[in-house]
Order: sequence, then structure tokens, then C-alpha cells
Amino acid sequence: MQIPLTPNIFLRTATLDDAPALAAVLASMDEKGAPTAQDQLAMRETLIDMAGYPDFCAYLLFEDDQLVGSFSLMVFPSPSHHGFQQALLDGVAILPEKRGQGLGEMMIRQAMRLASDKHCYKLMLSSNIKRVAAHRFYEHLGFTQHGLSFSIQFEAN
Repeated sequence: MQIPLTPNIFLRTATLDDAPALAAVLASMDEKGAPTAQDQLAMRETLIDMAGYPDFCAYLLFEDDQLVGSFSLMVFPSPSHHGFQQALLDGVAILPEKRGQGLGEMMIRQAMRLASDKHCYKLMLSSNIKRVAAHRFYEHLGFTQHGLSFSIQFEAN
């Protein structure tokens, strides 16, 4: 699926062939450098796993046919809200050299539209506490901090 946003900017769902490029965009989020072949293979496996969920996609943002950003969106029913749909936004990234140009805002507004079109009562995301600029960006778009987020990490098998 391809969604035009402007004459030279569009969003489309990622395919398995996009795994290397998606891995590179996500690696740029923390300026980790180029992803390894193992990272690219892991991304391919992740995209295969995501396809097993009814409404879970990675999206790619292109400007002048160049990949500049990505996010993933999962829509699912909430058992605590009578089965109403909610959406989880994850893996939000814009290439460092493209930040501050309005592309991230355009991308997140489209994610908001996708969630709204699926009748979600909320769109949620989490962000590393160190990403203060990202928090300001999300607040600018109307997101508010809601509660606290907790996690526990386990060793990979």
C-alpha cells in the first residue's frame, strides 16, 4: 500500500525486500552506524513475524524516492476497554540529516490518521527517557504523558 502525502513524499508498507533499508533507518535512530548482515536478517525475520498479526505493519517514508523514515503500527482490541481498538506506535525514526524538516511530523500525522481510520480510541507510544527532543516533538503533535511505563529485559535465547 502506498499513500501519497505530497507530490514528492509518500508512505508505504514495508516488504521483506525492505529489511536492509529498514534496519539502516532504525539503526540511525541511535546513530549506531550501518547494520550488519545479521541485523538485516533479523529485520527480515521480524517482518515475517509481524505479518502473522492481523494488523501490524512497518511503514516507510520516502522523499524523492529516497527512504527517510519509518514507524510500525499495531492495531488491536483492548480487553480493558470493551474490545475497542487501540494502536501502538513503535520504531519511529527519521534519518538524522532529515530531522527538523517537517518529515517526522508528516509521518506521525499519517500514523494518527491510520489509527483514527481504524476507529482506535487511542494511539500510544513509548520513548526513551533520554530523548527529550523527541518528547517535545510528540507533545507538539498533541501527545500527552500518560502514567508511567515499566519494562523488564530478559536475556535473548
